[in-house]
Amino acid sequence: MTTPLPSEPSRAVLSLSNRRHRSSDEEARQPHGLDSSQSNTKVNALAIQQIVSAFKPEFGRVQILENLIIPMYGSSAVPTARFDVALVCEAGVYLFEVKSWRNAVVYRKIPDRAPPRWFLRLHGSSLAREVKDPTWQCGRKTTHLRSLLPPDLRVQYFVILPFEGVELEGVMPSTVVTPQDLPYIARVARSNGRSEQCFTLLDQPAIDRTLQLLTDLQGELTLDEHIRNTREKSAGAAATRTRHPGILKLQ
Repeated sequence: MTTPLPSEPSRAVLSLSNRRHRSSDEEARQPHGLDSSQSNTKVNALAIQQIVSAFKPEFGRVQILENLIIPMYGSSAVPTARFDVALVCEAGVYLFEVKSWRNAVVYRKIPDRAPPRWFLRLHGSSLAREVKDPTWQCGRKTTHLRSLLPPDLRVQYFVILPFEGVELEGVMPSTVVTPQDLPYIARVARSNGRSEQCFTLLDQPAIDRTLQLLTDLQGELTLDEHIRNTREKSAGAAATRTRHPGILKLQ
């Protein structure tokens, strides 16, 4: 027996009734043109195909939102946040940060009393470059999104590496996954969704209302606007480094 979400959320939301959600089959078949970068569009499309292929056998109906943009709180350095892929199914909302890393080894260094540092090393090379911690990025905005949604709605995130030839070295967070991990994650999601009592199991109308809540949160925000916000933040950080060359702020 499923319990739908409340018909009327406790907070005010915008109405976007003219926005149509594609079915999971449509999402898997069609390219996504929302991203101004063709390479990002291709990697997102690949990840969506892998995610839908893993989740649909377990849930039947899954709905996908690509490039979901939400407003962040006032103290955030960037006023918007982007989720590459948001999946809504019977068990709740599953968010995916898609990384286009390929043919490389991904590893972490965990200094004493400091955040972990992430590195990417191409196969056959001894040189590595430092990259931003994808779990910190996704975890922070997911925490914010949870605060905007009903408390009994499961909201979980993963970082997915959709390309072959990516090797995870050492002990990595369980939220960092490859395509081979997705069927297991979908099975666990189905099991947890039907056994845990603290989260609402979504029936068909509740899935539709959850989709509406997410699109209402996005409102009129666009991907181009989020990219512009990110570039302005990066430009400001570069100017700060120019004024204070001795200070390096790691993120």
